[in-house]
Amino acid sequence: MRFQLAKTLKGMGMYGPIYDFGTADPKNIESFYAPDVDDWFLDNMVIKINSYCDTCLDDGDIDYIDAKRCKNLIEMIDDLPSGFVPDEFTEAIEVLKSFAQRAIEYDTGIEIEM
Repeated sequence: MRFQLAKTLKGMGMYGPIYDFGTADPKNIESFYAPDVDDWFLDNMVIKINSYCDTCLDDGDIDYIDAKRCKNLIEMIDDLPSGFVPDEFTEAIEVLKSFAQRAIEYDTGIEIEM
């Protein structure tokens, strides 16, 4: 599982309706490799991300969340009940929230690859 933050969208190509992070200058992308996807993440977090951010993520998928929808992602993360996220995913969720906050600041977005 990988999360990527676009520091700028300038010079980035498109893959259908989403930005293609592979075409960006690597210095304009920040990546985080999270633990392998397991049933807990797919059954709990992905369902919530899809609901709040209007994405279609599933195992093996990739999707782009623009700055506007990053606000929804942050809201969803902030609304998670205490103790909901297992310890092995705490860092990944913190990074995902940080990337979403920075995407709003940069007016860009994040890519989630399952």
